[in-house]
Parts: sequence; structure tokens; C-alpha cells
Amino acid sequence: MKKKIILLLILLLVIPINANAKTLRDFKAELEAAQNALDNNQSNIHATQEEIDAAKNRVTEIHQEMTSIDNEMLEINRNISKLNVKIQEKDKETKDIMKYYQFSNGESAYLEYLFSAKSITDFIYRMAITEQLSKYNDKLIKEMNSLIEQNKVNIKNLQDKEEELKVLQKELGEKLTILSGEIHSLYEDEVELKDELAAAQATVEQYEKLGCSDDEDVSVCARGALPAGTRFFRPMNLAYVTAPYGYSSVYGSTWHTGIDMSTYRWDPATVYSVAEGRVAFAGNNGSMGNVVMIHHNINGNEYSSIYMHLSAIYVNSGDLVTKDSAIGVMGNTGQSYGAHLHLSLITCHIYDDCLYYRNYTVNPADYINFPSTLYSDWEDRLTYYN
Repeated sequence: MKKKIILLLILLLVIPINANAKTLRDFKAELEAAQNALDNNQSNIHATQEEIDAAKNRVTEIHQEMTSIDNEMLEINRNISKLNVKIQEKDKETKDIMKYYQFSNGESAYLEYLFSAKSITDFIYRMAITEQLSKYNDKLIKEMNSLIEQNKVNIKNLQDKEEELKVLQKELGEKLTILSGEIHSLYEDEVELKDELAAAQATVEQYEKLGCSDDEDVSVCARGALPAGTRFFRPMNLAYVTAPYGYSSVYGSTWHTGIDMSTYRWDPATVYSVAEGRVAFAGNNGSMGNVVMIHHNINGNEYSSIYMHLSAIYVNSGDLVTKDSAIGVMGNTGQSYGAHLHLSLITCHIYDDCLYYRNYTVNPADYINFPSTLYSDWEDRLTYYN
């Protein structure tokens, strides 16, 4: 969202709002800005995808490391069990040898073993071997106990490492969630930026065909021509729909010829043209109040957009406008009950090809992207809503 706001601010600084003061060079600057924005967005998509791939690869590596650690801990535990069995066996052997140091029935078995020697040499040998066996077993037990303790330390180290990997795995999971959201947003932005680029390209090509030079006011060089467009845009930067097209609970049995929308008290409530075109009428018209009517040529088809109940009008009949042209301010003039903008869209050029607009109205929501539910506000004119 921050990227979109920054992009819009850049476009607003680069592109003049008043169509009457714009030159072909201005439109080319808009085209270049749109291309740069799309290139930057695609670069961000590529960089973000690389981050996602790297994070996924690291997650796979961590899983393999954790599996290896688990296997290593199982092997260490097996070795500890084997060493415990050997310790028990050696302990039993030591106890058997120590019996020679104990007395039984008032006689020393140890002394009996020693004095049964056939010679003094045999006696010394028997005494030495008994003591050595005992000491050897004690040494083995100490060594095995030391190995067990070392293995316990190894297990503790592996467990610590496994916990570190789990924390890293969680952090990577959270990072992947954020990156997935970012790349999804970037792909959505790409669709909008491609539309913007196509519209800017079509506008430049239109004025070039009309023979406009780079520094010539397009409203002069294109006088009498209707600029071509490729799509419609929402007419307000911040607003929400209060009444849909056609029959609804808002207007009951009365057929509503357009869409009503409103905004907040603190918003300037500026109304913009929904596409490139030429103003067919700008002034007061009875129940419509202050109204602006604009002819459009969208992908070779004729349309007119009608903006009713305005509190102020910024354009005059015959003015060329773009989607960025401020044409007035939302208001409460004519037959209106509360400040709002009534937007109608018709499939003809009003006053040129048709007069009674009611016979030609279509649902603006079929041509302009609005949130699908009433009172769901939007914060710019570009974001796409499902």
C-alpha cells in the first residue's frame, strides 16, 4: 500500500492535473513514468520471488538438518544403552573379584585363594592379578561413565541446535507469509500498472496521430477530435457507494439510473473524469443540479459519463479532459437529499447521438471497478477489488 501511495504522489508531481494546460510532452512524461513504474514493479516481483525461493530452500535444508540431528541423537542413545549394559557387566565382575576381600564363615576367601598357591611366585602372582583385575574393571567403568557423560553433553548440544533450527524455521515461515503477501500485492499492482501503461500509450499515440508537437497544448492541436481511451476509472479518490444502479432497497420501486457515492466530511470530495474525453455540457440542469457530461471513445465504442449534484464545476463545454482532470466537487444541488455524487454511464454521445439519457443507461459497475458491497470505501482510483 505504501508503494502505491508513493507511486501516486510521483505521478501527481510529474503529471499536470488540468488537461487544458497539458502538452504532448507531458503525456510522454506520463507514459515514461508509467513504464518506469511497471519496470520497477516487475523488478520488485523478481527480487521478492528470489527471496521466497531462498527462504524455501533454507526451510528444506533445516528440515534435513533436523532429521539428521534426530538420527544422531537416536544413535547416541543406543550407544549409551550399550555402555550401560557393559558397565553393569563390569560392575558384576568387580564385585565377584571383591568377594576375595570378604570373609565367609570366619575365613577369608581371598586368603584361601592366596595361600593355595604352590609357590611364593604363584602367591605373588595371584595377589597381583587379583588387584589388577579390580583396578582394570574400575578403570573401564570410569571410562565408560565418562563416555556416557560426554554423550549426554553431545545430546544436549544437539537438542540446543535443534531448538535454534526450530526458531529459525518459525522465523522463515513468518517471512514466507509476509513475502507471499507482498508478491501477491505486487502482482495485483502489475495488472493496474499495465492498464495505466496501455492508457498512457494510447493517449500519446492519439495525439501524435492528430499532429500535435511535443510542446503544443493538446486542447489546441486536438480541437474537434475526441481522444481515445482504453478503460474507465473511479471518479473519486476516497469514497463509498451508497446506492446501486437499478431497483434496490434504497430507492424502492424507482429505477435508479446510475450509482450514488459519497465521502467523508474531511475529504475535499474532488470529482474526476472517469476517462479521457471532451466535455459536452457543464452547468446547471434542473433536477440534476450542477452537472458535467463528458463524451468518451473507449476502445472504439461511444460512451458518455454524467456527474450530477456538484457543488462546483471546474470545466467548460468543449474542454478536453483526461482521467486525471478534476471536473468539480461532490455536492447537494438539484433534486438531492444529502451531499453525494450521482454517476450515470450511457452508451451514446449525449446531445450528439442521443438526447434522453435514461434510455441508454448501463450499470457503471459493469465498466468501472467498485467494491462489491455498499459503504465499502476505496482509498484511490486504481486498486482492483474482487
